[in-house]
Amino acid sequence: MSLIAIQGVKGSYSEEAVLKMFGNAAQILECTDFAETFQTLQNGNANYAVVPLKNKIVGEIEGAVSLLKQTSLRVLDELPLEVRHVLVGTQNAEFENLKTVRSHVEALKQCRKYLSGNAQITQVIGADTASSVRRIIDENRTENAAIGSCRAAEIYGAKILKENISDDLENWTTFYLIGN
Repeated sequence: MSLIAIQGVKGSYSEEAVLKMFGNAAQILECTDFAETFQTLQNGNANYAVVPLKNKIVGEIEGAVSLLKQTSLRVLDELPLEVRHVLVGTQNAEFENLKTVRSHVEALKQCRKYLSGNAQITQVIGADTASSVRRIIDENRTENAAIGSCRAAEIYGAKILKENISDDLENWTTFYLIGN
């Protein structure tokens, strides 16, 4: 069984990429940020890492690309993954009452046009998409929303308020398998 580090938690796009690459044979190590993900791999606490390095809308994922360039780690494989961002809230949330939206900085950038068209909603940077969904559900405040995947919404019991809110409806992110 392979031990694979990701930035994010269950329901994140990184976890989805690992499942597509390895199936259920992978044991996933959740990391809080890209630095911890790379450090986990470099310290030998994981066999591989799966990280997003480029997105169709925003280009390079700056934080991950920068960290990769600082290491001697190698790209072993890649997987383009369709990314369909949804806006989610608690089960009692209504779009008209939203005040904040939380997500990973890169997801917020990918939904820039949608968010600028709804300027009454303040953007809050979260650790990753799935943990942002989990957090708004845990807080249970109907004025807070998150951007994530349909899968994260299902896992954490969120209500989908708007679907396909990316600037490009054919959005994708390429995830890379990194190793020594």
